[in-house]
Amino acid sequence: MQGVILDFDEGFCQLVQRRSRELIGLSYKAITCSADLRKSSKMLSGLVDKAAPTHIRKAYVRPDSSLIKADLIVSKFSHEGRLIASLSWVEDPQQASPSKIWKAALQIKHIYELRIIELGRDLFSDHVGLILVHIYLAEAEGRVAAVGQIARSIDLPVQTMDRWVKVLVLRGLIETLDHAAEYIQLSHNGASRLERLFSATLAPETFAVGRV
Repeated sequence: MQGVILDFDEGFCQLVQRRSRELIGLSYKAITCSADLRKSSKMLSGLVDKAAPTHIRKAYVRPDSSLIKADLIVSKFSHEGRLIASLSWVEDPQQASPSKIWKAALQIKHIYELRIIELGRDLFSDHVGLILVHIYLAEAEGRVAAVGQIARSIDLPVQTMDRWVKVLVLRGLIETLDHAAEYIQLSHNGASRLERLFSATLAPETFAVGRV
């Protein structure tokens, strides 16, 4: 809650274009655009008694003084006064915004569910697609993706879910967060591939499929 950076992944280093050793123990104020400092401080104070994730859009200052805008979804842990944030940003202004990609993911999830209702689970069942979409939405909304919770959401036996998790880990699309493999997240490769798929639903005319 003091705004000190404790941990991060490689993507965060890429966002702010700094090395790991420069970021550990650094205050968010040192890399936040001055115009957004008040907004960031207000968001932090608002999280004290707030359980739901909070969305904020702000600009970070890179070492060359350039600014990069990012969307943050921030959640407060129930103890220790720590926060976790999921960040997304677009280097190329021509790319779809994170909020549009998130909406596309919601749309695909809805279509999957409707297909099962209309066609029947025995005729349509894309377990892999549903699992990946659920993981993506959990991360985009600041939640931790739990294997058991996803299995219940898509009405999939836990044993079957566990088998798919192992396959997706082997394919390099997801990673486990604990030894029990109860909590999972998308790998960088998995997230990139999903976002390309979601972007294709927003502008299908810009994507081509080739067959040889």
